[in-house]
Amino acid sequence: MWSKMEDLLSALFEYVGMTLQVLMVLVVCYTIVTRYFFSQTPAWGEAAALLCMVWFGFLSIALGVRDEVHLSVTLVDSIFPKRLLILLALLKHVLIIGCGVFMIVHGNAMVQIGRLNRLSGLRLSSGFLYAAVPISGFAIVVYSITHIYETHKMLRAERWDKEVSGR
Repeated sequence: MWSKMEDLLSALFEYVGMTLQVLMVLVVCYTIVTRYFFSQTPAWGEAAALLCMVWFGFLSIALGVRDEVHLSVTLVDSIFPKRLLILLALLKHVLIIGCGVFMIVHGNAMVQIGRLNRLSGLRLSSGFLYAAVPISGFAIVVYSITHIYETHKMLRAERWDKEVSGR
């Protein structure tokens, strides 16, 4: 069940992210064309591009956690024993969960504050813009829990290998 939820979340984030990126490019192109060729700029152009960019960025952060494409120091990988590296990977994912929880808690506070304001030109609540933060935080927590589960399975498999081989 957990894997299905993760797969569904990943597919949703990927498709929404791709759609937002295409939409952002189209809005910016439309704004440029109308500004330079018709001397008129749509009032909603900048706000719409900002909304797409913020949501795309935060969804991409969560997908980066899923794929583990964030920055990491790999110099120690050849120095430390495998078991310590696995424990460090567990610690890394626990810290990432902490960041995700921070995003959920404080992102919700931002949504509550932002819901009282409007995005100029779009007449949408600013809370909708800020909602990308807690939603991305939730996905980061889900993906990190999945990584912890996989790392824990690897740790148990290593322990089982040692018991079977008698080391």
